[in-house]
Amino acid sequence: MTGHRSRTYRLRLSEEGTDLFLAQHHRLARIARSFIPYGATLGVAVMLMEKVETDALVAELAMPSLKRQAGKCEHFVGATAALNGATDSILNRLAESDLIGVRPSVGALHNLAIALMESCEDHELAKAWQRVQAGIAKK
Repeated sequence: MTGHRSRTYRLRLSEEGTDLFLAQHHRLARIARSFIPYGATLGVAVMLMEKVETDALVAELAMPSLKRQAGKCEHFVGATAALNGATDSILNRLAESDLIGVRPSVGALHNLAIALMESCEDHELAKAWQRVQAGIAKK
């Protein structure tokens, strides 16, 4: 085999963060009208975050509500290995900008993606879900 098709990601969430993730997972599953893996929710969230402007990401990273999402409850989700590339791309974009002093952790970025997912319209989630499914089908 030439590479990993999936990987396990650790989300460190508070109870509030866990509730938000589960609410967005349920919302996406309703839109998809299917039982979907938790990692697919994370993949959709990161995919949606890729479209957010860098300055908006920096502003969102500073929001107190994001800090309340982080916690000590560890949840492990399996997602495609492509999630790494998308996350790295966003982290590099943030690092290359002069808008942020300290590069955020991958965990902070995943938490932000979940938070941003809440503000997306259902049709945006549906389109992102279709793209995630197409990416999975190619594997």
